[in-house]
Amino acid sequence: MASPDPVQPAITAELLAKLFYGLSQSVDDYRIGHWETLSEGERGRLKDEAQSLDTRAHYFTAEALGDALQAIASDLQQIDRTTADAKAALAVLKKGVNAVRIATAATALAAAIATGDPATVAGAVAGLGKAILDARGEESAGPV
Repeated sequence: MASPDPVQPAITAELLAKLFYGLSQSVDDYRIGHWETLSEGERGRLKDEAQSLDTRAHYFTAEALGDALQAIASDLQQIDRTTADAKAALAVLKKGVNAVRIATAATALAAAIATGDPATVAGAVAGLGKAILDARGEESAGPV
């Protein structure tokens, strides 16, 4: 049985930086695009979460995660898919509360990746996936 290709830390850190920078931009785009319908609190929270995601993206750019990335290598494809799903959801959401939930879960995922702990990362990926599904479900259910 062939072993998987080894993770190249510099390339993987660059990919993570791009993913979370893109997600930061999506959160900011949502905040700006829905300015009139968001409460002041939601605007502030989305701005804070976007800044936090941006900070994490800079961290991934600056740090070679080495062994930590090796430990979470099996999760990288799922992280890629889930962050792409989050960006897609942010592009169509109508309710600020759902955007805040997704942004908060994405920030938690970025923090989990920084720990390098596979169980923490897997839980955070699942948390972001749940936030996306919950938001889509609530949005499709219509007004309550």
